[in-house]
Amino acid sequence: MSEPRYNVILTGAIQPGQDRTAVAARLANLMKLPQEKAQALLQGTPNKVKGGVDEATGERYRAALEKSGAVVELQAEPALATPPEPQLEPMATAPAPQVEPAADTEQDADPDTTPDTTPYAAPADDHLHPDEIRYCSHCGGEAPRLARVCPHCKRKLPTLGRSREVAALLAFLPTGSWGIHRFYLGQWWGIFYLLFSWTLIPSLVSLVEFVVFLCTSREKWDEKHGHKSGSSAWVWLIVGLFLMVMVVGILAAIAIPAYQDYTVRAQVNQTLLEAEDIELEVEDFIQRTDFVPNSAIDMGLEEVGQFTYSSWVMTENAVITITFDDGVSVIAGETLTLVPYLQDDQFIWDCTGGTLVSKYRPPECRP
Repeated sequence: MSEPRYNVILTGAIQPGQDRTAVAARLANLMKLPQEKAQALLQGTPNKVKGGVDEATGERYRAALEKSGAVVELQAEPALATPPEPQLEPMATAPAPQVEPAADTEQDADPDTTPDTTPYAAPADDHLHPDEIRYCSHCGGEAPRLARVCPHCKRKLPTLGRSREVAALLAFLPTGSWGIHRFYLGQWWGIFYLLFSWTLIPSLVSLVEFVVFLCTSREKWDEKHGHKSGSSAWVWLIVGLFLMVMVVGILAAIAIPAYQDYTVRAQVNQTLLEAEDIELEVEDFIQRTDFVPNSAIDMGLEEVGQFTYSSWVMTENAVITITFDDGVSVIAGETLTLVPYLQDDQFIWDCTGGTLVSKYRPPECRP
């Protein structure tokens, strides 16, 4: 019984996660085809690229073609129902040529016998590992991952990994004191920069690193950082949480004192509004009796009066002294005086006296 034979079929599909244009470029370079013809092989229609090969040869073809990102299948040729009739051959050394339907993309060379001329021969043992190669976007050819120039078309390749210039810039900017350049390089210990960012130490260290980064040669930089494609997600999560805490802390440090000042000013204003009733009683008493009281008792009131956030007493010449209590802890014990005097037969109350600081007083009561 003869050994089964197989056809190598390009299914017209590409492997998951692959770009169709890049696959076509690699396929064109591998099979020595024009770019347009390689793209036509990836339109969803199966195409036979090699027929009548044994299983081992077919697997080598499939492995080589799958490196380009295409989907390849091996299909066994159907066994003949009846043995073929013998045919006379004109010469024993000249076998009849093999004819196959899909001859457009088929190559008759055997990868075992003509490895140098077969465009899609199985890769040699020294072929680059998939994790160590990259593909040129211009010609689709393979190149070492850290190569800067395509060995096939001699065009410049884009830089992979972490950029030396970007890392140096992040170290030079204020972000250097936060260790952002270390997180950019995928180094988790940049968290220590964040923890000590309130000191000058991370800033000085990042400036030194800025100079070191720029003085590092391209070869050494690529050897150390060129293979890194990004930082771990959890590292950036920690950085984000830390920065969020810092922002919230800064906002709280600004907003809380501002809110406290606003609250104290509101309580002082309320106290002055409550004092207006006492001021009217004093004015009315003076007009009725033509006498200036020297204490609240002279007016028939309690010696010490109470407001919502303070207490008050009246001293000589009807001067009212307001003392804020513990209900306003920021200004507890501070005083504000109300001194009456006549101007054009009208009572005017001077509220600029006392120990209360100016920022808590209304504008008309500031000294």
